[in-house]
Formats: sequence, structure tokens, C-alpha cells
Amino acid sequence: MTEEEQNTRALIAACAKEASGYILSCAEQAGQDRLSFLMNVSTVLAASALAAQPQDQLAAASQHIQHALGLVHCREG
Repeated sequence: MTEEEQNTRALIAACAKEASGYILSCAEQAGQDRLSFLMNVSTVLAASALAAQPQDQLAAASQHIQHALGLVHCREG
């Protein structure tokens, strides 16, 4: 892994940690189940990211999200 890739991963991890902390705080303030709320927000964000992709890049974007989440069982054979 290159230094640029390491820096990108570290930045992504920091952003995710900050965002999830904010989402969990919002859930708690609203009296919602924190983990369910976090999963729902994450699902909407992933769906929004896919919806923003041009049609010709949709499959690659979907595969990227599945790989990032470790969901190789979701890939079509």
C-alpha cells in the first residue's frame, strides 16, 4: 500500500468515526435505538452514493461499496 493510500484510508477512518459519533448522538437525543439508527443512516448514505453514479459506473460503484464493507457474498456469480 502506498503512502497516499495509507493517508486516504486514515482520512476516511477519521471521517467515519466523527460522522458515526454525530449520528449516534442524534439517535440518542431523539430517543432512538442507536445502532439501528446508525444502520439506517448508513444504508441511506450508501444508496445515495449509488444513485449519484452515472449508469455506466453503477456496477463498479456497487462492487466498490460491497468490497469496502466486506460483503463479497452479495456479489453475483
